[in-house]
Amino acid sequence: MRKTLIPLVLLALAASACGDALSGVGDLSRRIVHGDEVTSSTVTTVPAGPVLDLGPVTNLAWSNDGLELATDELETAGDVLRRVWIDRGDGVTPFIQASRFEIERLLPGIEFPRLVPTGVSHVSSQLVYDTQTATLDAATSAAFGLWSVEPYSAPRTEAQLAVLRVGLKTFEEGEDNEYFSFVVADGREVSWTDGGYVYSLYCRVGVSEEACFAMAESSVPLSSLSVNF
Repeated sequence: MRKTLIPLVLLALAASACGDALSGVGDLSRRIVHGDEVTSSTVTTVPAGPVLDLGPVTNLAWSNDGLELATDELETAGDVLRRVWIDRGDGVTPFIQASRFEIERLLPGIEFPRLVPTGVSHVSSQLVYDTQTATLDAATSAAFGLWSVEPYSAPRTEAQLAVLRVGLKTFEEGEDNEYFSFVVADGREVSWTDGGYVYSLYCRVGVSEEACFAMAESSVPLSSLSVNF
């Protein structure tokens, strides 16, 4: 059953809306993927106008898929957890770039929308750590950015159309398949629980409420979206 809740207290959280709360995170590991060079002659074009239509999540460029694929079948989830933290982390930044394979290994059964705004061309993906324990953060264990251009090549406020955050479900966090909608800064957030996870989908202004709900309700196992798994 769909429920829409817009409590006034959420307006106080506007400054920390999930879309811009990710601003700056993962910069260290982003340099590992894309390098530090700056080319002044390169101009990134960001599609203008509202994003109301949805299409299948096919032919998208997953920017971190080349980081690490399934090369060692004996590698355990614990091995993946330590390797990503040690090889790509700086001990301070909780958001660390990770491939779909790595995220699926640490969060089996995690889901991702099968439908995305038609303007989306790239997806960024990160594991999120508790920096005190070097384990996954329970509230947000993984994050995905849906971009209209190559990730980080344009401002988030222009090019990042949606953000999906996934955390671990606790006993108190409601029944599966109940969707809640909230107004947040510069957009809308839809949250729900499914299996052992809590999902929070931020849709920037321009993505309609119905489209945001349709994205959430179209979620399928992340592993089903790639033949590499």
